[in-house]
Amino acid sequence: MKKSPFLLLFFLIATSVQSNDQIVNLTNGEWAPYTSKKLKNYGVFSDIVTEAFALSGYQVNYVFMPWKRGYQTAKEGEYDGSVTWAPTAEREKDFYFSEPVTLNSKAFFYLKSTDFDWDNLEDLARYKIGISRQYTYGEVFDNAVKEGRLQTQVVDSDKQNILKLLNGRIDTFPMEIEVGYNLINESLTPDKIPQVTHHKKYIQQTPIAVVISKNIDSERANKLLAALNEGLKKLKVNGRYDAMLEASRLGEYK
Repeated sequence: MKKSPFLLLFFLIATSVQSNDQIVNLTNGEWAPYTSKKLKNYGVFSDIVTEAFALSGYQVNYVFMPWKRGYQTAKEGEYDGSVTWAPTAEREKDFYFSEPVTLNSKAFFYLKSTDFDWDNLEDLARYKIGISRQYTYGEVFDNAVKEGRLQTQVVDSDKQNILKLLNGRIDTFPMEIEVGYNLINESLTPDKIPQVTHHKKYIQQTPIAVVISKNIDSERANKLLAALNEGLKKLKVNGRYDAMLEASRLGEYK
């Protein structure tokens, strides 16, 4: 029996809607090695999110743009959400936060030839410390900087601090560990890279998550959060999560 063209059209529309419901549109940006349009699978953070959603039958579509615009358009509900945001009271007015995808840790980088060690702020007072403009390193450290209790030199980028470290103009500087080694590998020659290391004590640890807009349908928002959180849990249990992070540290996302 020949199918009615109206029934066929209805079937195609229904299939399209169902398919679109399973696509998660997230804004993304440049923050290697976690996220980048230039990296394999868009970086390790993006890859973890993609696989976590896939375990619940969702496909992720990343739309790359400057971070400020990505935040604003996701906030307005133009996209389902955005990636790599730390929870704050202000952001929680506009977004639902997933479970942390990564726990980003800042530590002090220094030359292996330098006698550097610290346990408290008083220990840091004797060192020349590089910091990047508009970055936060935790309330305690930030307050110590404002009060002039530390010898700090402010620059516009972490890359500048790396070069100042190599030139002996500073003794140390704090930076997120994964991002730090990625930048060191990109900025320094092969003979200089092994000269730099980081201290085992963290200066700050921050949970970084996916945010889902409060301006999309609330039922969809809840489904997306549940799917992502459940997927993250499965990736950690089966060992895939640790394997992806290790692959990133080994440079396998280039």
